[in-house]
Amino acid sequence: MTGKMKLYIGLLVLGLATIGSGVWMLAKFPPHIDIPEEPPVIYEQLDYIMGGESSYLYIYDDGSIIYIEEKGFRPPGARHTKTWKTGKLTPHQMDNLLTYFENSGLNELDEDYWFPGEPAGRGGMYIGDMVFTISVNSGNLSKTVTASHYLTPPDMPPPLNEIYTKLKNIAETKTEEVYHELIKSGIGSYWARLFDALTMVCLMQPAAH
Repeated sequence: MTGKMKLYIGLLVLGLATIGSGVWMLAKFPPHIDIPEEPPVIYEQLDYIMGGESSYLYIYDDGSIIYIEEKGFRPPGARHTKTWKTGKLTPHQMDNLLTYFENSGLNELDEDYWFPGEPAGRGGMYIGDMVFTISVNSGNLSKTVTASHYLTPPDMPPPLNEIYTKLKNIAETKTEEVYHELIKSGIGSYWARLFDALTMVCLMQPAAH
Protein backbone atom coordinates (compact mmCIF):
# COMPACT_ATOMS: atom_id res chain seq x y z
CA MET A 1 0.00 0.00 0.00
CA THR A 2 1.43 3.39 -0.99
CA GLY A 3 1.81 6.38 1.32
CA LYS A 4 -0.82 8.26 -0.67
CA MET A 5 -3.33 5.47 -0.27
CA LYS A 6 -2.64 5.24 3.47
CA LEU A 7 -3.23 8.99 3.72
CA TYR A 8 -6.59 8.78 1.97
CA ILE A 9 -7.67 5.85 4.14
CA GLY A 10 -6.61 7.69 7.28
CA LEU A 11 -8.54 10.80 6.31
CA LEU A 12 -11.57 8.76 5.37
CA VAL A 13 -11.57 6.88 8.69
CA LEU A 14 -11.15 10.16 10.57
CA GLY A 15 -14.03 11.69 8.66
CA LEU A 16 -16.32 8.75 9.29
CA ALA A 17 -15.47 8.74 12.98
CA THR A 18 -16.10 12.48 13.20
CA ILE A 19 -19.35 12.75 11.26
CA GLY A 20 -20.94 9.34 11.67
CA SER A 21 -22.45 6.61 9.61
CA GLY A 22 -24.60 8.95 7.53
CA VAL A 23 -21.61 9.92 5.45
CA TRP A 24 -20.93 6.28 4.62
CA MET A 25 -24.34 6.10 2.99
CA LEU A 26 -23.41 9.07 0.82
CA ALA A 27 -19.96 7.78 -0.02
CA LYS A 28 -20.60 4.05 -0.40
CA PHE A 29 -18.85 2.23 -3.21
CA PRO A 30 -21.16 1.42 -6.16
CA PRO A 31 -22.35 -2.19 -6.38
CA HIS A 32 -21.99 -4.56 -9.34
CA ILE A 33 -18.54 -3.31 -10.39
CA ASP A 34 -15.64 -5.74 -10.62
CA ILE A 35 -12.33 -3.88 -10.62
CA PRO A 36 -9.42 -5.80 -12.18
CA GLU A 37 -6.44 -6.39 -9.90
CA GLU A 38 -3.93 -4.79 -12.26
CA PRO A 39 -3.83 -1.01 -12.90
CA PRO A 40 -5.42 0.29 -16.12
CA VAL A 41 -3.32 0.40 -19.27
CA ILE A 42 -5.30 3.41 -20.53
CA TYR A 43 -6.62 6.21 -18.36
CA GLU A 44 -8.40 9.35 -19.52
CA GLN A 45 -9.70 12.25 -17.46
CA LEU A 46 -11.68 15.19 -18.83
CA ASP A 47 -12.58 18.14 -16.59
CA TYR A 48 -14.66 21.21 -17.29
CA ILE A 49 -13.75 23.10 -14.14
CA MET A 50 -16.14 26.03 -14.29
CA GLY A 51 -18.84 23.88 -15.84
CA GLY A 52 -18.72 21.50 -12.88
CA GLU A 53 -18.29 18.34 -14.96
CA SER A 54 -15.69 15.56 -15.00
CA SER A 55 -15.35 12.14 -16.58
CA TYR A 56 -12.92 9.31 -15.92
CA LEU A 57 -12.25 6.39 -18.25
CA TYR A 58 -10.28 3.31 -17.19
CA ILE A 59 -9.43 0.57 -19.69
CA TYR A 60 -7.66 -2.52 -18.38
CA ASP A 61 -5.43 -5.06 -20.10
CA ASP A 62 -8.20 -7.66 -20.21
CA GLY A 63 -10.47 -5.16 -22.01
CA SER A 64 -12.56 -4.24 -18.94
CA ILE A 65 -13.87 -0.65 -18.97
CA ILE A 66 -14.97 1.55 -16.08
CA TYR A 67 -16.39 4.94 -17.03
CA ILE A 68 -17.49 7.55 -14.48
CA GLU A 69 -19.36 10.76 -15.27
CA GLU A 70 -19.73 13.44 -12.63
CA LYS A 71 -21.93 16.50 -13.12
CA GLY A 72 -23.21 19.42 -11.11
CA PHE A 73 -20.45 19.94 -8.55
CA ARG A 74 -20.52 23.59 -9.61
CA PRO A 75 -22.13 26.06 -9.02
CA PRO A 76 -23.12 25.72 -5.34
CA GLY A 77 -26.60 24.28 -5.07
CA ALA A 78 -26.45 22.45 -8.40
CA ARG A 79 -27.76 18.88 -8.69
CA HIS A 80 -24.56 16.89 -8.16
CA THR A 81 -24.76 13.43 -9.75
CA LYS A 82 -22.37 10.61 -10.53
CA THR A 83 -22.97 7.86 -13.07
CA TRP A 84 -20.95 4.64 -13.25
CA LYS A 85 -20.78 2.62 -16.47
CA THR A 86 -18.94 -0.58 -17.30
CA GLY A 87 -18.17 -2.60 -20.41
CA LYS A 88 -15.57 -4.75 -22.08
CA LEU A 89 -13.58 -4.74 -25.30
CA THR A 90 -12.87 -7.97 -27.12
CA PRO A 91 -9.22 -9.11 -27.29
CA HIS A 92 -9.17 -8.05 -30.96
CA GLN A 93 -10.57 -4.60 -30.14
CA MET A 94 -8.07 -4.21 -27.31
CA ASP A 95 -5.14 -5.17 -29.55
CA ASN A 96 -6.29 -2.67 -32.18
CA LEU A 97 -6.63 0.08 -29.60
CA LEU A 98 -3.14 -0.45 -28.18
CA THR A 99 -1.70 -0.63 -31.70
CA TYR A 100 -3.42 2.66 -32.47
CA PHE A 101 -1.81 4.34 -29.47
CA GLU A 102 1.63 2.96 -30.33
CA ASN A 103 1.33 4.48 -33.83
CA SER A 104 -0.54 7.66 -32.87
CA GLY A 105 2.46 9.85 -32.14
CA LEU A 106 1.44 10.25 -28.49
CA ASN A 107 4.91 9.26 -27.34
CA GLU A 108 6.39 12.21 -29.25
CA LEU A 109 4.33 14.82 -27.40
CA ASP A 110 5.41 16.89 -24.44
CA GLU A 111 3.93 16.06 -21.06
CA ASP A 112 2.03 19.35 -20.67
CA TYR A 113 0.34 21.79 -23.02
CA TRP A 114 -1.33 25.08 -22.09
CA PHE A 115 -3.68 26.97 -24.36
CA PRO A 116 -2.16 30.42 -24.97
CA GLY A 117 -5.56 32.06 -25.20
CA GLU A 118 -7.45 33.99 -27.84
CA PRO A 119 -7.45 37.80 -27.89
CA ALA A 120 -10.45 39.41 -26.25
CA GLY A 121 -11.46 43.02 -25.95
CA ARG A 122 -9.37 45.57 -24.06
CA GLY A 123 -6.25 43.45 -24.13
CA GLY A 124 -7.81 40.44 -22.43
CA MET A 125 -7.56 36.81 -23.43
CA TYR A 126 -10.11 34.03 -23.76
CA ILE A 127 -9.12 30.70 -22.21
CA GLY A 128 -11.17 27.57 -21.59
CA ASP A 129 -11.90 25.56 -18.48
CA MET A 130 -11.15 22.20 -20.10
CA VAL A 131 -8.37 19.96 -18.78
CA PHE A 132 -7.70 16.73 -20.67
CA THR A 133 -5.32 13.99 -19.49
CA ILE A 134 -4.46 10.79 -21.32
CA SER A 135 -2.18 8.13 -19.86
CA VAL A 136 -1.10 4.92 -21.60
CA ASN A 137 1.12 2.30 -20.00
CA SER A 138 1.42 -0.82 -22.12
CA GLY A 139 4.28 -2.58 -23.86
CA ASN A 140 6.78 -0.08 -25.23
CA LEU A 141 4.53 2.91 -24.59
CA SER A 142 4.45 4.64 -21.21
CA LYS A 143 3.23 8.20 -21.60
CA THR A 144 1.01 10.75 -19.86
CA VAL A 145 -0.01 14.01 -21.53
CA THR A 146 -2.16 16.81 -20.12
CA ALA A 147 -3.68 19.69 -22.12
CA SER A 148 -5.06 22.55 -20.03
CA HIS A 149 -7.45 25.46 -20.61
CA TYR A 150 -8.27 24.73 -24.23
CA LEU A 151 -11.64 26.00 -25.44
CA THR A 152 -12.71 22.75 -27.13
CA PRO A 153 -11.08 19.36 -27.84
CA PRO A 154 -10.32 20.24 -31.50
CA ASP A 155 -8.12 23.10 -30.24
CA MET A 156 -5.70 20.65 -28.61
CA PRO A 157 -2.42 19.68 -30.29
CA PRO A 158 -2.76 16.62 -32.54
CA PRO A 159 -3.31 13.75 -32.00
CA LEU A 160 -5.06 14.62 -28.72
CA ASN A 161 -8.41 15.49 -30.30
CA GLU A 162 -8.35 12.25 -32.30
CA ILE A 163 -7.58 10.31 -29.12
CA TYR A 164 -10.36 12.14 -27.28
CA THR A 165 -12.83 11.29 -30.07
CA LYS A 166 -11.82 7.61 -30.15
CA LEU A 167 -12.12 7.19 -26.39
CA LYS A 168 -15.39 9.13 -26.30
CA ASN A 169 -16.81 6.67 -28.81
CA ILE A 170 -15.68 3.74 -26.66
CA ALA A 171 -17.24 5.26 -23.54
CA GLU A 172 -20.53 5.92 -25.33
CA THR A 173 -20.88 2.69 -27.32
CA LYS A 174 -19.07 0.03 -25.28
CA THR A 175 -20.41 0.71 -21.79
CA GLU A 176 -23.74 0.48 -19.99
CA GLU A 177 -24.90 2.28 -16.87
CA VAL A 178 -24.72 0.18 -13.70
CA TYR A 179 -25.15 2.80 -10.98
CA HIS A 180 -26.36 6.37 -10.60
CA GLU A 181 -26.13 8.43 -7.44
CA LEU A 182 -27.20 11.85 -6.25
CA ILE A 183 -24.53 13.39 -4.04
CA LYS A 184 -25.97 15.66 -1.37
CA SER A 185 -24.42 19.05 -0.74
CA GLY A 186 -22.85 20.21 2.48
CA ILE A 187 -20.28 18.51 4.68
CA GLY A 188 -21.44 15.08 3.55
CA SER A 189 -20.50 16.02 -0.01
CA TYR A 190 -17.00 16.94 1.16
CA TRP A 191 -16.44 13.50 2.64
CA ALA A 192 -18.06 11.86 -0.36
CA ARG A 193 -15.52 13.57 -2.61
CA LEU A 194 -12.74 12.48 -0.26
CA PHE A 195 -13.98 8.91 -0.66
CA ASP A 196 -14.01 9.48 -4.43
CA ALA A 197 -10.32 10.39 -4.27
CA LEU A 198 -9.65 7.14 -2.43
CA THR A 199 -11.66 5.26 -5.05
CA MET A 200 -9.57 6.78 -7.86
CA VAL A 201 -6.37 5.74 -6.09
CA CYS A 202 -7.71 2.19 -5.69
CA LEU A 203 -8.59 2.02 -9.38
CA MET A 204 -5.04 3.00 -10.32
CA GLN A 205 -3.23 0.71 -7.84
CA PRO A 206 -1.32 -2.41 -8.91
CA ALA A 207 -2.32 -5.65 -7.30
CA ALA A 208 -0.79 -6.53 -3.96
CA HIS A 209 1.37 -9.65 -3.97
